[in-house]
Amino acid sequence: MKPGQYLLLDRKPIPAFARGISRETRAYVLDRNGFTCQMCGAVAGEPHPADPSRVTRLHIGHIVDKSMGGTDDPSNLRAVCSICNEGAKNLTLDRPSIMKLLIQVRRATGGDQLLVLKWLVGKYPTQTVALLPRSPRK
Repeated sequence: MKPGQYLLLDRKPIPAFARGISRETRAYVLDRNGFTCQMCGAVAGEPHPADPSRVTRLHIGHIVDKSMGGTDDPSNLRAVCSICNEGAKNLTLDRPSIMKLLIQVRRATGGDQLLVLKWLVGKYPTQTVALLPRSPRK
């Protein structure tokens, strides 16, 4: 063969890196996270809030990075957008406490609070029905 010519032994391409996270796990994590970036809240397929010229693409990221002892278990995985993922190498952020979340919702406008409620009802329809008071029967 001439220099620069190559002979393919197999037509199937070799992946650039080994994927330790299965497709099923990826699908589970994306669905569990509502196809929403867990760092900035951007939704897959929509324009990114920080850069409207870019469409949000989600990746699977580790909460505790593998280099710091994290695993590929779904409890250590989250959906992150490409913009957040660019600067998140080996960065572990703790989830906000329930009190911090409640304070943020209470500080929001009434309209924004209703949007949060609408999102929660859509995300947890069966649990929401169980929480509603029942009307007295006649």
